[in-house]
Amino acid sequence: MKHLLLSLLCLPLLSYANLPFWDGKNEMLRGVALGNNVWSLQEYANIALNDSADYARLRADGFNAARFYLSYKFFESDLNPYSYKQGGWDFLNKNLQWAQANGIKFILNMHVPQGGFQSNGEGGALWEIEENQKRLIALWREIAKRYANQTAIAAYDILNEPVVSREKSQWQKLAQKIVNAIREVDNNHLILVERMNAIIPNDYSNDSEMNFVFIKDPANKWGLTFHFYSPIEYTHQYASWADAFRDKDGGRYPDLGRNKAFLENEVDLYLKIARERNLPIYLGEFGVIEATFSREKGGLVWVSDMLDILKVRNVSFTYHAWIDGSFGVKDIPELESLFRNKFFGRR
Repeated sequence: MKHLLLSLLCLPLLSYANLPFWDGKNEMLRGVALGNNVWSLQEYANIALNDSADYARLRADGFNAARFYLSYKFFESDLNPYSYKQGGWDFLNKNLQWAQANGIKFILNMHVPQGGFQSNGEGGALWEIEENQKRLIALWREIAKRYANQTAIAAYDILNEPVVSREKSQWQKLAQKIVNAIREVDNNHLILVERMNAIIPNDYSNDSEMNFVFIKDPANKWGLTFHFYSPIEYTHQYASWADAFRDKDGGRYPDLGRNKAFLENEVDLYLKIARERNLPIYLGEFGVIEATFSREKGGLVWVSDMLDILKVRNVSFTYHAWIDGSFGVKDIPELESLFRNKFFGRR
């Protein structure tokens, strides 16, 4: 670790913020996730979480981007695949209009693909049933065809937290197919490829390249993305949906071995891979659960330290999330105030 840190200090600082937008403008994205209730697997018609006032509030808080979560069910039914619902496009278009009116760029993220939500290791059908992959590829091609010239979209984030059924190469092969399909109709937008999150059932170990996969992009306009919730036992303490943390106190921050230097070292492991590959990198998710903002747990300090780390390294980011039962900025006034203070120097 000591030699790694020395090597990073000796290298010139790359501007990871300069994500190559198709209009030629480079900008550091300071964003937040819009979850759209995708975990419920509802269709677009049942979603009314964001409205124009939310986008105005995001801009007033200093945000200029939003990672917009998508479920395949917004656009197609398992009973009628490849037949796309106009209501899904209407839902996305309405939000794009609100975002554009307030200077908010979108990162479209496929959070729930055909075959199932990946993060909890219950989406194995994406990897074991080829038809699900074909449907996901076709859906991304349709999205790219419709929005190829939409400047309010900064990037396509093609799959959230892939958890493969057998090996890392499964994700690399699928990612390449998705990229190829997108490039048939859109050479404009940046494509973001997330690192493999795990292998079913619970192998979360990292390889020498931090589980990133690498593709060939005909447009040479792609980058890496990763998520950061370290230390996980702290950021997810008392998480009701996770057996490992549901009833467990994850301690406080800072604490012994748990401080800003620790966070810097952990973040730099990911940035090192992007530096070595000369690729842009974007932090798609980071955050701490609501429980850390009480009883002097230090949640605000963790977020503040992370924002400082990302600013020094010029890393574009989106915080998880704007509206969420456990992580929502909108529901934690002191957290929203922190963002406003960091971005504008005022509360």
